[in-house]
Amino acid sequence: MTEQTPAFRFIDLFAGIGGFHHALSDPTFGGECVLASDIDDKCRDVYAATWPEMKELGRIRGNIREITRLPDGSDRPLNEIDEMVDDHQVLCAGFPCQPFSKSGAQLGVKDTTRGTLFFDILQIVQAKQPRFLILENVRNIAGPQHKDTWRTIIASLREAGYRVADDPVVMSPHLISPADGGSPQSRDRVFILATRVDDGGPKTERPLVERAYSADWDPNNWRIEEYLQDDDTIENIERYQLRADETAWLTAWQAFVKGIESDQLPGFPIWLDEMSVRPRIPAGTPPWKENFIRKNCKFYADNKAFIDTWRRVYRVNEFPASRRKFEWQARSVQPTRKDRDLWKLAIHLRPSGIRVKPANYLPALVAITQTSIIGSRRRRITPVEAGRLQGVPDHVFPTAGVDDSTAYKQAGNGVNVGVVQAVARALFADNGVAWGTEEESDRGEAA
Repeated sequence: MTEQTPAFRFIDLFAGIGGFHHALSDPTFGGECVLASDIDDKCRDVYAATWPEMKELGRIRGNIREITRLPDGSDRPLNEIDEMVDDHQVLCAGFPCQPFSKSGAQLGVKDTTRGTLFFDILQIVQAKQPRFLILENVRNIAGPQHKDTWRTIIASLREAGYRVADDPVVMSPHLISPADGGSPQSRDRVFILATRVDDGGPKTERPLVERAYSADWDPNNWRIEEYLQDDDTIENIERYQLRADETAWLTAWQAFVKGIESDQLPGFPIWLDEMSVRPRIPAGTPPWKENFIRKNCKFYADNKAFIDTWRRVYRVNEFPASRRKFEWQARSVQPTRKDRDLWKLAIHLRPSGIRVKPANYLPALVAITQTSIIGSRRRRITPVEAGRLQGVPDHVFPTAGVDDSTAYKQAGNGVNVGVVQAVARALFADNGVAWGTEEESDRGEAA
């Protein structure tokens, strides 16, 4: 049996655990990866365990700057980069998001260690001139604090000969139906989709993909339970089950939500430390915080007898400060007091407090310890389940043998497979290429 010729070849920069690779090597697309680069050795280990042939062929590399920079740190000549990188039609890169993330310092391209890595991508683009570019980053890269960064990126791509939209494509897997490859995770990401312009044509265009990709899909129809492993198949399940102190915190808050007599729990964050007969508002308190303090005091006044007894019985004042804060975001599925059951919801133990929400889709996976808890299972999601939320096959983390902490971090840093396929399909179709469709007649290799 002869090996099928790939429809196209692609490279995977800042590859992580290979979300782009999973997406574009899918038989529907038929792509072949000829280079994967990531500075993180543990990510490279996962990549090699998933695609051992990549390692055998020497296609997995470390720091991108081993390609784009000379030993003295200066830019490598483009002709040398051309020789070092195999020809490809599609360049993919989920370049580092920390300079643009709301959780970072938001230095953008001023971050000399990470922000300027976009320009290392640009060097490879200039050297190899691939037909298509698919770049991914956090939504904040196109936000108001990074307007100059965004304009610089778009202008640089146009100067390099690419047609690209002024406005970003913003996508999330929870807005894509299961039939279209979505998954139950709210994860807004910006995609920059660019096409090489050979004829001197226009270098501006509309965004190629609508955020509401699956127009008739209601994301509230997700059911996270359908994406979970059976508990009896999980090795060492106690690693994911709630600790005694976590169970105590949540048991107390379950008693709280059942004990408040009103059918309406507050939509604002409940801050026990701010509850008093008279609001305590220090000078200089921001207006938004003052508003929350006053609302908490009013809520306390309306429920003082119950709250005082509850605090004493459950020794709530001994909880860590962040566990004395609570957000109820489940009114849509548990509208009355008799409905309220924290153990039927998705739970998040955040630095800002405990948050509970419907168990339909989960918040974005993050590369820190805020792993979602499924109330009905009284445990956190497993690395395999985190992989499922990113569209990654179940075998990836077990095969690589990485520890749980590393696996959660890698999943949180990853790119969602279904979203990549959605944007890639739109990019290719806009240029008359049927990669990613069932039409085999026009899957020939691009120039």
